[in-house]
Amino acid sequence: MTKLFSRVIVLALFAATLAFAQSSPLIMHHADNLEVARKRGTLLLTGNVHFVHDSIAFRTQRAFWNRNSETVECGGGFLFTHPSGFIRARNGSYQRKNEIAIASGEVSAGDSANTYLLSGQYLKYDRKEELLTMPMAPRLYQYDKQKDGKIDTVTISAKTLIFDRKKSFAQAFDNVKLTQKDLVVTCDTGYFNRKDNWLSMKGHPTCDMKNYHLTGDSIFLVLDESGKMLKSALVIRNAHGVQNEAPKRGNPGSVTEAFGDTLFCEFSKGKIERLYVNLNAKGFFYETDLKDYRNLMDGNRLDLYFKKGRMDRAVVSGKAQSTYFYVKKDRSVAGKNEATGDTIHILFDAKKNAVKSLRLMGRTTNASGRYIDLEKANRIKENAKRESLAKADSLAKLNKPILNGDETPGKKRGFSRKTLDKFIGQRKEKQRAEEKAKTEDAQ
Repeated sequence: MTKLFSRVIVLALFAATLAFAQSSPLIMHHADNLEVARKRGTLLLTGNVHFVHDSIAFRTQRAFWNRNSETVECGGGFLFTHPSGFIRARNGSYQRKNEIAIASGEVSAGDSANTYLLSGQYLKYDRKEELLTMPMAPRLYQYDKQKDGKIDTVTISAKTLIFDRKKSFAQAFDNVKLTQKDLVVTCDTGYFNRKDNWLSMKGHPTCDMKNYHLTGDSIFLVLDESGKMLKSALVIRNAHGVQNEAPKRGNPGSVTEAFGDTLFCEFSKGKIERLYVNLNAKGFFYETDLKDYRNLMDGNRLDLYFKKGRMDRAVVSGKAQSTYFYVKKDRSVAGKNEATGDTIHILFDAKKNAVKSLRLMGRTTNASGRYIDLEKANRIKENAKRESLAKADSLAKLNKPILNGDETPGKKRGFSRKTLDKFIGQRKEKQRAEEKAKTEDAQ
């Protein structure tokens, strides 16, 4: 009876104080206890508090209603529900006039279809715009259920996150990181459109996907219709792309690098199909067991075409030049081709990871090419080395000490002690004889 009486009073108060200001009143459905301050226009509700406003509802253990600001402050748990989802936190508030809910302390928010979940320490929800803003340690999970029943998850973390539920569009700022299976993206500012499956990043962006790595001033990624795999990537300013192919069927691994002002690449089923670089384009291609022998492609524009992830052909345009090493079956480097021209067409042998043919075209830049026999150069070096070693051996033999019977191996040739004493004695006797002769002559 007491509860029913309290509820009637509260409903009457709300009808008297709010009906003039709104066509859709905020209704308190239940509270175990209440305290009313008519002059201040406030209510303090405790115990299983339940509010309703149009299609939304929120529950808490302690609520403070301020008529002047038309705000309900909640503590001791906050559960906010609406037709499209929910918000759960330790504390919360609701502004009736602006239709804004604020939650703090271990916040989580999701939709009724379980397609996304937000977590963090603070959340602002604009009911009219269906906009969620999280400025403290936010993390967004977007779920996509597969046909086999498995869940594909996209995770976005940042310092600040804004999520537009209507458009399924997320904005992330500072220390942004997005992960989806093998795709990992980092940047300072990121925009993710889940509806149209594209990502835009700037501020030291990086993109890693299996064997591919992209960096530049800004990166724009497009996912396929399923939103699971990368369809294309555009890198603008200071573009750098790297592709790594692991060793396969006895063949060594390979690395392809491309640099330029603008870089664009297309993918199919997780494998690169085409890579285009414009302005100051430069590319390297080398095999992992011969890292010191880097094949070079340099020009104003570079187009690379791939088959099953391996290079199939390349076109270098505008002041083009290239250097390619010829590798034998025993993995020794036999020589290198150097070419220049307006345009260079290169065909690759995908199985051998080697250049198959070169076609040079020149108009403003004369087409030219030459082959440098590295084996010959190595032979010259080896011969020179052998000659040098032979000379060193000859000199060593000339300087080697000759041994006699009195000497032992390893002992230098010279006078023995006995011979030296004999020689000194003979010298002394000779000196005495000379002095005696001089004395006799003087007499």
